Amino acid sequence: MHRLLKRQLKWVYGKSFDPDSMSEEEKALLNHVAQTYEQHDKERRHFEHTIDLNTDELNQYNQDMKKVLRQLSEAQRLSRTGSWALKLDSKEMEWSQELYRLLEVDPETRKPDARHYSGLVHPDDLEKIDFDLTETLRNRYFDDFYRLVFPRGLVKHVHEHREVVIDGDGNPVAVQGVIQDVTRQKQSETELHLYASVFRNSGESIMICDRNKYIIAVNHTFTQHTGYSQRELEQHKINLLSPEDLNDENFAEMKQQLDSNGFWQGELDIHKISGEVYPVWISVSVIHDEDNQPNHYIASFTDISERKKAEERIHYLAHHDTLTGLINRFSFEEIARQAINSSNREDSHLAILFIDMDRFKSINDTLGHQAGDQLLVEVAKRLRASVRKSDIVARLGGDEFVICLTNLKRDLDALPSVHLIKHVLNEPFQLGDKQVHSSPSIGISVYPTNGTDFDTLMINADSAMYHAKEQGRNNHQFFSESLNAVANRRLELENALRKGIRDQDFSLVYQPQINAADFSACGVEALIRWHHAEMGPIPPDQFIPIAEETRLIIPLGNWVLEEACRQHHAWKLVYPRIPKVAVNISTQQLRSHDLVSTIRELMEKYQMQPGDLEIEVTESSMMENPDESIKRLKELRDIGVELAIDDFGTGYSSLAYLKLLPIHSLKLDRTFVNDLEENSDDAKICSATLALAHNLGLGVVAEGVETPAQQDFLVSHHCDKLPGYLYSKPLPAAEVLAFLRNLDR
Repeated sequence: MHRLLKRQLKWVYGKSFDPDSMSEEEKALLNHVAQTYEQHDKERRHFEHTIDLNTDELNQYNQDMKKVLRQLSEAQRLSRTGSWALKLDSKEMEWSQELYRLLEVDPETRKPDARHYSGLVHPDDLEKIDFDLTETLRNRYFDDFYRLVFPRGLVKHVHEHREVVIDGDGNPVAVQGVIQDVTRQKQSETELHLYASVFRNSGESIMICDRNKYIIAVNHTFTQHTGYSQRELEQHKINLLSPEDLNDENFAEMKQQLDSNGFWQGELDIHKISGEVYPVWISVSVIHDEDNQPNHYIASFTDISERKKAEERIHYLAHHDTLTGLINRFSFEEIARQAINSSNREDSHLAILFIDMDRFKSINDTLGHQAGDQLLVEVAKRLRASVRKSDIVARLGGDEFVICLTNLKRDLDALPSVHLIKHVLNEPFQLGDKQVHSSPSIGISVYPTNGTDFDTLMINADSAMYHAKEQGRNNHQFFSESLNAVANRRLELENALRKGIRDQDFSLVYQPQINAADFSACGVEALIRWHHAEMGPIPPDQFIPIAEETRLIIPLGNWVLEEACRQHHAWKLVYPRIPKVAVNISTQQLRSHDLVSTIRELMEKYQMQPGDLEIEVTESSMMENPDESIKRLKELRDIGVELAIDDFGTGYSSLAYLKLLPIHSLKLDRTFVNDLEENSDDAKICSATLALAHNLGLGVVAEGVETPAQQDFLVSHHCDKLPGYLYSKPLPAAEVLAFLRNLDR
């Protein structure tokens, strides 16, 4: 304004404006203006200074506010808590930065939205949430826990607290709240609840003690097992429970391992409140404090009483025969070897007695396995009672027993014990309501005369026992070199048998079966033959028992099955009316789970029709496991195999099962057929068997028909098939067709 005035004066007075030329009034006016400007200038500078001061305060205030907001945001982040506010009049909503993060929403792309939030609430928790704020406004607050579910399947547990904002007139103007992510707390609570539940409900006894070994907590299982309650254990140390195992010295060793490994486990004996002691397997863990010092010990106990009993039982079973209670082969060998070493040191003798019960198989098959087991138990009792305590008695298996007589001065000192054993075992055995007789065959080998080691003595005693059986049973024999030759012959035969099976060094002959109605051929029975290149012909009754003992009977029997099926197919190609072929199978083959599938494959391979193959099994083999045998035979019948019982009549144990067996025919044993003409009892047995079989709808094959009188008897009693030398000896495969064609003429 001062400058404007000067410009105006210059315009009035011109460029030569001189303040001295002005009038007094004009000078007074100019001076007044100058003073006014100067005053205003001071006021301006004061105002500007004031503004500068206010700006600094505002900046400081803003910085303080930012700091507070930053601290608030950091506090929300650390506490995992987001805040929100809703103005009731404008419905405007605000979310804090932490709430955006908690809800996993980008603040740049989405504004605060209650509908989006409600879409995250777990369906099962929707009823908890007061989305329309009705309850919140009425109660002035809301507080609850619920779950949020996110698209990727993540679930968060949250705690929400909200309050209503009231104005000065008492009217609600807004609602504000906080939402905290409490997922970790919930997980911790769940884990804590789980640990507490495990502690309370564990099937194991659990105990907690402090660093000074004082018991501070036990669970319910612990009180059940020991009888101690929590109160009864308070102020007691853990050695109350196991004074011997948890004394100071032993606990020091335990603590040393706990300090180094943080864990210890082992077996202890725990004392119940009743005084009873029981074994436990205990696991101890150490809990450390903030300074990594042992603070508490947690011990879990497992009662191993049953396990200890089981271990003792297993140890007993591993060393004893379960039926008779005698030691088994394993233990006998161990103890006998020690006895041999003692005899060697003391220059004394000992004897190995190998005992086999005569007629045991017949008794077992006739009266059943229960009676057979009862007989073995009684034999064991009599053997134990017949020898000294220093002698060793064992059961090797089946009806085979072995005794080691120790501390003998000479070989023949074994005879008194042998004679006593024979005497007590010849006494009758009472098996239920039946009285039976058996007798022992005893083989004897003596140390050091017949061998200086266990294996040699056992082999020699076994050889002597077989010789005793050959001498008429109820006999005893000492080992000699001549018996060794017999044993070597048997071993030689076994080795030759293995080689013969590998090289298929066998052949089959076929015994024709004659139809008793019209004397036509109705089948051929396959019979195995072995002609060794060096030993010559070896009868089946010599090599079949060896094959059964060594389990070579399975590959040998499978070869017979396939060869018979192959030959039947070859015959059928040139003689379509070829009758069925019958094959015997052994007990071990009948037990085999592969039998049915093997026969099915052979029938498919050689195009055999139902009825082309007949399988013969002995009644004794079926009676070893009747239920399993019936199941196996039904499976064979279902694939078209005809079934026959071989050697029927040698026992009556199968009669109870006869009606259940899926068989087609019985084979009457040749021992009854041979004496038909001279023995009336055999004739009665034959006629009774024929009547029984026909009443059950079964056919009957009479084995070994050799005379016209036998034929006439069997035909008159309606026997169905008549194999035997009366019609033909067993024929090689090449001669079978000629025989069959000759019958057809």
